[in-house]
Amino acid sequence: MLLNRHRIAKLIELADLERRLTGPERMLREEDVALLVKAAYDDATDAARAAFMARVQSMPVTAWPWSAVQVKAGRSAVVAGPGGRLTMGLSTRPEAVVPPALLLIRGEAETADAEPGDRLPERGAPEWEPLHRALDAWDTAAVIPWIGPQGWISPGGGAAQHTDDGATSGQPADGTSGSPGTGSTPPAPPATSTFSWRNPAVIAVGTTVASTVGVVLFSLRRGRANVTPQKETP
Repeated sequence: MLLNRHRIAKLIELADLERRLTGPERMLREEDVALLVKAAYDDATDAARAAFMARVQSMPVTAWPWSAVQVKAGRSAVVAGPGGRLTMGLSTRPEAVVPPALLLIRGEAETADAEPGDRLPERGAPEWEPLHRALDAWDTAAVIPWIGPQGWISPGGGAAQHTDDGATSGQPADGTSGSPGTGSTPPAPPATSTFSWRNPAVIAVGTTVASTVGVVLFSLRRGRANVTPQKETP
């Protein structure tokens, strides 16, 4: 499976800044948020894109784009306790606490030219399960030690190894190349993104919604959240 460690590291940084930055400093870093989310969206599967959009569409438009990296606490809920007593609890659903952009990063589509260091064994490999659990809970202090300069590494010293058929294992393997073997069929590249940033915010240039990051990157500010595109005159 693919898990882009550079994007995970950037998401950790931006999620922390989202909690702390205000005013002009916050506005200056919006471009960094947009770059990360646009890249992750382009590379994600349709299912991951749908999950991401469902999350951000439920958030205030005025919070965009920072809402994409915002960490929200689990919702409180009334549950029946011992003896029928009502107690307050927190949702343990992973999607209730992780930043929405993590859904895109963890849902990256397979591609033949992915960086080998971003490949991990499929979930269920005992050595790597702690990393997945840390991501589930968005325990960034536990995630950071797994991010190595050349790829994902186990805090115990192991690195994800790649077999000749492109699979990944958590155990060292002699003579493996880290790239798909000759004659294997490479995975299809992810579909070209048609994400126009219409949701949750409309950002338009004339009547054409910008499709490149350099133009899209968020002239949106809190006071301009409800801007709509103007119609062209005949």
